[in-house]
Amino acid sequence: MRTAPWMMAVMLAGPPALAAQTQAPCGGLRFDSGRIVFGRPLAPQGAETDACLAHVAQALLARPAIRSVTVAAKLPNADRLDGRGLAAAKRAADVLVAAGVPRTRVSAMAPPSVEGEPAQLQFAYVERPAQPAVARLRAASGAVEAGATEAQLLARTVGDSLYPGELLRTGANARAELALADGSMVRVVENSLIKVGAIELMANLQRKVQLDLLRGTVETDVAPGGAGSIFEVRTRGAVAGVRGTRFRVSAQDDGTSRLETLEGKVALSTEQAQVEVSGGHGSRAKPGSPPEPPRPLLPAPTLVGPRGGAFATAPKMSWRTLEGAATYRVEVARTADFAASVQTYDSASPELAIPGPRQGKWFWRVMAVDGDGFVGFPSKIYAFDVQP
Repeated sequence: MRTAPWMMAVMLAGPPALAAQTQAPCGGLRFDSGRIVFGRPLAPQGAETDACLAHVAQALLARPAIRSVTVAAKLPNADRLDGRGLAAAKRAADVLVAAGVPRTRVSAMAPPSVEGEPAQLQFAYVERPAQPAVARLRAASGAVEAGATEAQLLARTVGDSLYPGELLRTGANARAELALADGSMVRVVENSLIKVGAIELMANLQRKVQLDLLRGTVETDVAPGGAGSIFEVRTRGAVAGVRGTRFRVSAQDDGTSRLETLEGKVALSTEQAQVEVSGGHGSRAKPGSPPEPPRPLLPAPTLVGPRGGAFATAPKMSWRTLEGAATYRVEVARTADFAASVQTYDSASPELAIPGPRQGKWFWRVMAVDGDGFVGFPSKIYAFDVQP
């Protein structure tokens, strides 16, 4: 019997020895060339159907390369024409959405059925064409999400890949570190949103990397590149083009872009002009204005203590007052590279008592911030233990 070409569910025949498989949700599940294949027909509704749909939703969420899924309810024509077919498809789509699949990725339809075929749900999906990943999530803590659009952002875990054009967002008290395909590292601080552009690797170590910073702050460690290489971080009003190795870029809500170069040289460009900002200096560009002349960044604060040791409760941290500092930014992390599990605090005075119990080993460092918000060099890193 011929079937319509859109049909995307088929039966998996198997001997009685596969009884354990058929007891699983959907009787088994696999993705096969644009169709979701079940181990048994999926009825339009019922407890078993809901259990299977929850299983399908988790499988879809584990496959971020799938851009969309279509739920088709195949009911007898009398029911379909009466509207019950589309209602069944929409109900199934709602179950997927309630389980976490973005609504923008799910659609419903009620196509004509084949005479004698049982009423059932069938699924088709569209997957992103095969392409190389341009970044990998090396470290993460807190709410870290990625996806094709802000409406399609899903939680990501360490080891996940990112593809050209994908967004990555960090929530409050969250942080992520990306390993780019060219060997560079990008640290994304809390409440930030970036778009990973194309990363082109060519002969003679030449490469082209572009990141769009939509909001928040990123810090980069850029891998060496051959002659003619390009590494750019773009904001709404400016472009930071690398001529060195390490820098921070911040995109503020009012459209101001701020650059802090820690090592090497970085060119900050707007439509009006360009300035070259060498290591130890910073510049900013306000909307519609040329970049400001580079200014020196504040040096690293000198930490007083603790410089080690074990404590019953989290100790008060202190450092020497630094001339020119308006505030101090204190970072406390579980690892010495400050790539994940980082807590950030601002202090107006040269000391800070961390609230709450914090058992275990902690690393800490301090950076001075001037009156215009430019963040200086980080201090040395010290550690302490909080023991029960």
